[in-house]
Amino acid sequence: MATITPSTFNPLLAHVNVRLQQGVSIVDADVNTLDDIRKFELRAFLKWFVGDGVPDGNDGYQITGGLSNGFTIRAGTQGPPGALPPVEAALRQVGRYIVDGLDVIIPADIAFTAQPLHTGQPGAAALAAKLGVPVVAALATPATDHRVLVELDVWERLVTPDEDPSLVHAGLGVETCARTRREWVVRAHPESSPGPRLPGHSYSTIAHINRFTGVDVIADGHITDRRQRRLLSPPSHLVSDMLGVDPYEYRRGGGRPPISFRDAINALLAGQLPTTPDLSVSPGAGSDTIRRAFVVDTLNGLTAFWISPRVSSTNQIFSARMDLAAPELGFSPAVAVTSGTTHIEPTAVALPNGEFVVAYQTGNVGAAATDVVLKRANLAGLPAAVEQPVAATAGTADETPFAVLVADIVTIFTRQAATGTWFFRRYRHTDNTFVDANPVQLHATGAVAGGLHAAAAGGVVWVAYVTTAGNTMNLLRFNPAAPAGSAVDHVVAAPLAGTDPYVLGVTGNDAMVIYKDTAIKAVTAGSGAWATGAVVTVPNSDTDITPAAVRDAQGSYFLLATRPVTGSLNEIFLRRRDPATGVWGAAQQVISNPANDQNPHPVLVAGQGIWVLWRSDRPGAGNFDLFAKRIVTAI
Repeated sequence: MATITPSTFNPLLAHVNVRLQQGVSIVDADVNTLDDIRKFELRAFLKWFVGDGVPDGNDGYQITGGLSNGFTIRAGTQGPPGALPPVEAALRQVGRYIVDGLDVIIPADIAFTAQPLHTGQPGAAALAAKLGVPVVAALATPATDHRVLVELDVWERLVTPDEDPSLVHAGLGVETCARTRREWVVRAHPESSPGPRLPGHSYSTIAHINRFTGVDVIADGHITDRRQRRLLSPPSHLVSDMLGVDPYEYRRGGGRPPISFRDAINALLAGQLPTTPDLSVSPGAGSDTIRRAFVVDTLNGLTAFWISPRVSSTNQIFSARMDLAAPELGFSPAVAVTSGTTHIEPTAVALPNGEFVVAYQTGNVGAAATDVVLKRANLAGLPAAVEQPVAATAGTADETPFAVLVADIVTIFTRQAATGTWFFRRYRHTDNTFVDANPVQLHATGAVAGGLHAAAAGGVVWVAYVTTAGNTMNLLRFNPAAPAGSAVDHVVAAPLAGTDPYVLGVTGNDAMVIYKDTAIKAVTAGSGAWATGAVVTVPNSDTDITPAAVRDAQGSYFLLATRPVTGSLNEIFLRRRDPATGVWGAAQQVISNPANDQNPHPVLVAGQGIWVLWRSDRPGAGNFDLFAKRIVTAI
């Protein structure tokens, strides 16, 4: 038996070489440590950077059936050896498998029961005792249905001269350096009672076998292959060719597609845009309500503000944020921006310094006297921020704020219930002051029944709001930098019939408003004038409601809308408008669930496509929660 100094190798010491010194003795531990270092680095590479499995072109350790209470372990080959050196040619004709960084070889097919360590083989017990391992237990005809786990068990042991006489040096008559041999055996045992895990052994699952009561023959159909196969380190240019991303950047996590190519191609084959799975924003008690207060902040986050009665059954403003650089982490826990009495109807803008201006209504919709206030702070500081009054008209309700940011001015539109009139008030965020001492009337007094939506582009604000005159809409352009008396210009000559306006600003002279009439319709502004005589009806949108849209850098418009489907349920559909033809494409269902999905709100994120947020009563019993998903428009 070889006498060897116990190993002194410790990978945590980070020793990477053994260096000989002049005039210093060499002992076996020095050379053995050098060998251990090299073996550790190779095994670490195979284990952590390649993984368990069969190499490409090989089919080693495949389990096939046809035997009574047994199976065949196949060698597999890599094809004809060709004009290769004998050893390499022989290696092409064997099966291979990496287990925990250890490469094992099966030279020829062998039956499970023919393995020397199988309990049915003569001398199996003595061999197992010599190797210090248990025998391979036999499989019996099952008394109950169950599943069998088939594992490859790999370990290493010292080879002695009595089994390999060539280790004795012929000239010296004694053995010189010892050898270590890599052993393997295939074991099978019920999945519910796996065998022991021995120290120094590595295991890899290679198959599952379904056993059935009274059936002794294991058929191929009873076997599920669990090997990892076709291991291969691909050439780096595949990443560049497929994704157009630098391979090193890809390895750092950059440029990776949000979904698999398989899912993307399947969606495209079905005539749809690929989407990521639905993501819960912030589940909680009480029905959450959306009011288009979702913004991309200056720190590359998607921040949501919404209404929920989840605390003391009183509606408050809540917020949550998702880091767009790590969407897999989801949204942060919900934080209450307000507290105490009822607060509703939030609107928000993100400031360049990372702060938010959040305006909202105090008191319930329809209350005799409500006010509009704002808070300003970073997300963590909003709950404690001081409320600043925006509109607090005595004896009437100021309500339904909507805020838009242009340069250094946040314009907050509010509605006065008593006169049915929209007002505006401008807040300069650079010095935390109001440009207007009080709210300024936006239009002639008249009952305003519906909502307002606005969007900024080219230094102006495009606005649409609904009046009571037969559910009609007024359209206008607003200049935040002008004096209060002349801030409004280019008002549409004749109101349009419709509700639910959603405004998209393109430039200071171009915009689009999408709204609901008998169907979803769109009207544009060009050169500062509204083309109300050229209203476009979106095809097959008669039943669609709550439209919302985004426009990407290539000029494509993406329209989302709620559509009633089976019974009282709603789902969300998407259409794309071709920038070259101006034609709206067919609707595709992007959100589908056996629940009520509604009120989509899209947010365009540069380099990512569209994030859409909506509300759904998937929790049941009308308990709406917020959800989000990404619609992939480009990879």
